[in-house]
Amino acid sequence: MPTTYGVVQSKYAGDDPSLGHGGVFGGDAFLVRLSRNGRKILTATYFGGSKQERGVYGMILDSKGNIVIGSATRSPDIPTTKGSYQPKYGGGQADMYAAKLTGDMKKILWCTYVGRSNTDWPRGGLALDEQDNVYLVGGTNSRDFPTTAGAFQRELKGERDAAVVKLSADGSRLILSTLLGGSSWDGIMGVRIDALGNIYVAGHTRSQDFPTTTGAPQSMSGGKSDCFLTKLSNDGSKLLYSTYLGGADNEFAEHRPWLGFNGTFFLTGVSSSSDFPTTMGAFQRVRKGKNDGFVTKLSSDGRSFAFSFLLGGSGGEFFLMPTVDNKGNIFVVGHTTSSNFPVTPDALQRAYGGGKQAHEGDGVLAVISPDGSRLLYATFLGGSDDDLIRSIALGPKGEVYLVGSTSSRDFPVTPNAVQAKLGGSTDAFIVKLVPTEQR
Repeated sequence: MPTTYGVVQSKYAGDDPSLGHGGVFGGDAFLVRLSRNGRKILTATYFGGSKQERGVYGMILDSKGNIVIGSATRSPDIPTTKGSYQPKYGGGQADMYAAKLTGDMKKILWCTYVGRSNTDWPRGGLALDEQDNVYLVGGTNSRDFPTTAGAFQRELKGERDAAVVKLSADGSRLILSTLLGGSSWDGIMGVRIDALGNIYVAGHTRSQDFPTTTGAPQSMSGGKSDCFLTKLSNDGSKLLYSTYLGGADNEFAEHRPWLGFNGTFFLTGVSSSSDFPTTMGAFQRVRKGKNDGFVTKLSSDGRSFAFSFLLGGSGGEFFLMPTVDNKGNIFVVGHTTSSNFPVTPDALQRAYGGGKQAHEGDGVLAVISPDGSRLLYATFLGGSDDDLIRSIALGPKGEVYLVGSTSSRDFPVTPNAVQAKLGGSTDAFIVKLVPTEQR
């Protein structure tokens, strides 16, 4: 991978990626910054130790333009800094870590592990509050995982519990840490923070006794694996609301949820349940394939689903991340194996490109009306092999930025792109779409 001069790590440091925990870990993490037109790499660096890292699960800029990253590592020697909360590897299969780099990627301001004797794993990104404190979320099966006094749950209850960690802005202190779970398997896949510091988390659970609150729209587990949406107080001591979301089969959520302007909470994922909870007037209420993507909006008080619907074709879909524009339209991204996924007449790519993996296929982008009743826009994005859109961001003029991965040698690229051809078996991609009026 190309790196630039003077960055914190210009060369690959890890061992053989094929050794990485069943393909989940592999090689070093990397960070890249491109020019506005996508034609030049401005800065690029590796980040990792002598074993394997799980990519970068979350990256965000703080108030000073520094880069904060979070993920998981199996390396006992990532570049931690003096005075950080936990400079040494905790042991076990993996530890969480967080780091802050300068915007030019030439200096590590701080880096710390967070983990203990077993497996500790962040998922679905990270978040910052208004003081630039750092929130990591994920799961752990370490019975000695560090928690803080007064936390909602201090002891492991199941085979794996969800975890919420808050680090100080300088990485030196563990301000808050709590577990969250029932008697089986629980994991948080995303986190958001409101202006008061309240903590919104979402993920999935196999626990029949996951903690829910009075008045929740779904207080009992629907089946094998359900999603959950939970709001914690800013000190991590109590649940402000918590609900299941799911039917009789399986539901999963990945990556970050979205927090609306008025405290509403949006979650996307995948469902294989024929009785997934949908709402009256929603765009699609019946599952069309083996599994469909879902989009759910929870009311600000956590007591009702403002809307909930499925979206898919005769194959399978998985939605990975929602975002909402200033008009209230909901943008979702993911991937599909349905050749009849409901694309719109103005789609950038109306025909399914194909794929080899049973669960991947083409990337998809869909835009839904604010009330969840209409599909405003939908398109495939991909070539003849496997393509996944993993994340989305919106620009100030309606631009849509997509990142993901592709194995397609015919993935659509533009003239003078930084890299016009597939470099290996699977490459990352970055796409910028502009509204019709800007073309």
